[in-house]
Amino acid sequence: MSQILQQTMNIPADQLNPVIFAGDQPGQNTKVQWLKDKQMKLFYGDADGDIKAAQEVGIRGIRLLRAANSSYRPLPLAGALGEEVVINSQF
Repeated sequence: MSQILQQTMNIPADQLNPVIFAGDQPGQNTKVQWLKDKQMKLFYGDADGDIKAAQEVGIRGIRLLRAANSSYRPLPLAGALGEEVVINSQF
């Protein structure tokens, strides 16, 4: 996944943080600690939890739109948390 992201977004290899799948813990946003540990400044995500994690840590959270045919429902309301949204990123 990291290599796909790097190629798609033209990120130099030495500036790319590897993609991390944080998993789920009931009642806890597991992404928060990863964002702190990796000292992230920018975080992309398609879920409300992604954006909320970025906001909790005080970094820039940017919404990627989830594909309309995603089986993960309900679809989040992009921009509802005041975040930037990448237009047409659902394709």
